[in-house]
Amino acid sequence: MPRKSASDRREEILAATVEEIESTGLRTLRVADVADRLGLSPSLVIYHFVTKEALVAAAFAHAGENDLYRARRLATGRRPATERLSDVVRWYMPTGSTRSWKIWIDGWSAGLFDAEVRSTFAALDRDWKTILSGLIVEGLEAGEFRCAGTAEVTSAGVAEATSTEAAEACATRILAYLDGLAVQLIFNPESVSPAALSRWVEAFVARELE
Repeated sequence: MPRKSASDRREEILAATVEEIESTGLRTLRVADVADRLGLSPSLVIYHFVTKEALVAAAFAHAGENDLYRARRLATGRRPATERLSDVVRWYMPTGSTRSWKIWIDGWSAGLFDAEVRSTFAALDRDWKTILSGLIVEGLEAGEFRCAGTAEVTSAGVAEATSTEAAEACATRILAYLDGLAVQLIFNPESVSPAALSRWVEAFVARELE
């Protein structure tokens, strides 16, 4: 069997790390457990990532980029921006379309104390906002919808925000709403069904873009 390249081995280790986090959680994650999943020695895992902290940050980036790749594909095309935005929002929603939200909530907690993980999550958040705000700008320019709160107060009075500024603010509110619902769905599943969540999200996004 041909020896795997360093890049292939890294990808394999990252995928196994994400699976381990999904299975047992970040709090109890050990490099040895990741190595066991692949039949490797822990030293080989450390050879590729140097520290457990670097491995964890890279694993979250790996999982996030996989979701972002799909989101970018959904965001492109000739269909109306409204339809593409709806597809991206559904992909982001905590209803099973994306990778388990348990790892993201676990990662947010870790990011409070780990600067590298926090930086990884901040970068992923910026990428998601870029995708959503780009679609919202398209929709604004095509007259498909408008963002709530496009007017802002300045020292000279009330001025209109640019379409980019309005879209970025709108994207931030939509993602914040979805993140909050994800926490509710994970910790209080009896309080919100996937069907109810879909209705709430649809209504929230409609209000933002009306």
